[in-house]
Amino acid sequence: MTGRPRDPAVDDAIRMAALGLITEQGYRGMSMEGIAARSGVSKQAVYRRYPGKGEVILDVLTAYARTRLPTPDTGDLREDLLALLEATFAAQRGVPGALNQALAAEALQAPAFAQRVNGELIAARRDAVRQILGRARDRGEVTHPDDEVLIDLVFGPMWYALLFDVGKLTDAYAAALTDAVIAAATHQP
Repeated sequence: MTGRPRDPAVDDAIRMAALGLITEQGYRGMSMEGIAARSGVSKQAVYRRYPGKGEVILDVLTAYARTRLPTPDTGDLREDLLALLEATFAAQRGVPGALNQALAAEALQAPAFAQRVNGELIAARRDAVRQILGRARDRGEVTHPDDEVLIDLVFGPMWYALLFDVGKLTDAYAAALTDAVIAAATHQP
């Protein structure tokens, strides 16, 4: 026996309510009850979709990354990485950055949730860089043999800055990081 199909309008209302609450009150001030009240749906409807507020945030960020963060294909490794990092850093300076900080805090407390974050959000962003590197490798722009190391070089500094110095995530830093990744990508260890 199956129930009624989920109403996408309810899902959107829950996401928008969570986004509004975290913008106004921060992650600590957001609650499942507050999400229900703001979205105009019952607490039961919220809990049926999400067991906790970390899962709500993960859903919001996954949808954001899927629809608003690019996987550039300009035909040039530097331009592709720079466009990806500038867009990603711009997002991290806003509400998505606060949401990522909240996800990191939740993930540190619950290893199973950390695996979900990795599988549903982080892996997709890593795949975007993997695609960029693969195209660049096909053009002869990448000689480093380990794409996973290069991907870590792209995102490691971003996560460090996001947690400890979000103001560092500027376009100038995106350009400097892009150049550092390219230097590594064109070097054979």
